[in-house]
Formats: sequence, C-alpha cells, structure tokens
Amino acid sequence: MSCSDLEKNIYGFYEIKNKPSIEELSDYYRKKYYQSGEGKYNVGGGYSKEEIDFFLNKVEQKYQSVLNKNSNLSNGNKLFLDIGAGEGWALRYFSSKGWDCLGMDFSDHGCLVNNPEQLSSLLVGDIYTNIQGLMTKGKKFDVILLDNVLEHVIDPYEMLENIRGVISDDGLLIVEVPNDFSITQKQLLDEEYVSREYWVAPPDHLSYFNKEGLEALAVDVGWSVETTFTAYPIDFNLFNESTNFVENSNVGKGCHHARVAIENMLHSISVEKTIKLYESMADLGIGREIIMILSSRH
Repeated sequence: MSCSDLEKNIYGFYEIKNKPSIEELSDYYRKKYYQSGEGKYNVGGGYSKEEIDFFLNKVEQKYQSVLNKNSNLSNGNKLFLDIGAGEGWALRYFSSKGWDCLGMDFSDHGCLVNNPEQLSSLLVGDIYTNIQGLMTKGKKFDVILLDNVLEHVIDPYEMLENIRGVISDDGLLIVEVPNDFSITQKQLLDEEYVSREYWVAPPDHLSYFNKEGLEALAVDVGWSVETTFTAYPIDFNLFNESTNFVENSNVGKGCHHARVAIENMLHSISVEKTIKLYESMADLGIGREIIMILSSRH
C-alpha cells in the first residue's frame, strides 16, 4: 500500500481510505498480532537487562512529564489506566510507585510472558467495550496511557472522546503514536535513501499522525495540550547505507541495540534534561514517536 491508498483528513494527518470492520480488526489482533510474535512484542521473552531498563526508563520519562504538569499526582491513592497495556511495563512501573493500576488489552500473552505479576491488574477483551464498562461504573483515573494504540483504531476521535468519560477532573492523558510522513521520512524518500514509504503498514496502522494533526484532533475532541515530546530519532540510521535497516533488515537489530544504549545513557545523565531534549526535537518535527500529554481542563 502506498500514499495513493491514503487520504489526508480535516485534521491534517493521513488515514487509509478503506478501513476494516470492527469485527475484522478485533479478530486480526486476537489471532495474529499479540499471539504470533509479530509486531512490537517479544512474546518469547528473553529481553536483556539493558532492554528492560530502556522500557522502564521510557515510562519514567512519561511519569516525570505528568508530574511536571500536575504535582498533585505525586500524592498517594492515585489511579492509573493503561489502554493497550501490551507487555505490562507501564503497569509494572506505576505499580512500583504505589499507584492503583488497571490495564486493558486484546490479549494477556505479552504480559504473561514478561510481567506475569501484573496479570491481576489486566482486563482482557475489546477495549471499547471495557472502556464503556468503566464509564457505566463511574470509574475515573488520574493518569491514562494510550501508548501506540491510536494509530490502530478505526475511529481515533471516538477513542479520545470515550477516554474523556473515564478521566478525573484534573487528570492527564498520555498519547504516544508514530511520527509519520515526517520531515525525516520525506527527506529520506526524496533523496532516495529508502525505496518505499516503509512507515505505511496497514492493517496494523490505520492512521498516520503528525504533531499538528494529533493536536488538532485532540483539541477538537475537547482536550488541551500540555506538552509534546518525542524519542530517539532511529530513522537517522537510514541516512547511512551501513545502518539502513529498511533496505537491509539484517542491520535492524544493531540499530535497535544502539538506540537502547544511547537512550539509557541520556536517561542516566538527567531525566529532566532528556525530556527537554525530546521536547525540542518534537518542535523540529523529528523523532520516531510523538508523545503528547493532554488534559481535560480548559
């Protein structure tokens, strides 16, 4: 699939023209994505200590960012909801900070393999149905994480709108999505460092966000943007033919391990300065991810 199969919507980001049905998408994730080892999950486990540190460091950066925006969240008896909890790293981190945690996912497989102690906090099944169930019960959460989920859902507007029904009055939502059709990707394609739009990946990704488009969508739903940052620009590897993992998948593992080492190093120097660095990168439009912290306050 190429750009011709996509269309830019009113918010300024791309989405595929012919989306699957809810039933088709649910079946796809249940049977393939979480169980077969495809996608981002290492369902066989076996992460190195450095990789585990990396996963937890990235959660800590999100955690510190929300505390920077609302210091009251450092007090006890706070509720955390992880929509798309995956392998359970965010549940593990927030639990270690004394938060009352709940996770949601289509499957418990990633969490079972990597953080089985978090299974008691995991609600398995259709995310939309489970969010509606929380709304019916009147549950409200102080921090909600939507990490690499919004690009997968059929209706991102509806997802963000539903989340407003389960967040506390002064709560914060953390949204992380890939940074697609970015300045970096355009340069790589224009200068023929890559031969294709490698970031276009349906049916896994149905929407392709940029910073401005995600912000426009969030504001239209009724959220306020508190801050935006990014993460290591792994796409920079593609400018070097020796580390171009798109054209030569054999070098991908080395690029991943280099990213892990560099991000862990930056984090060890200063969490706050690393966050500021990634805020500046987000302003430039670079970085492979967009991490946006939203509030329901106006």
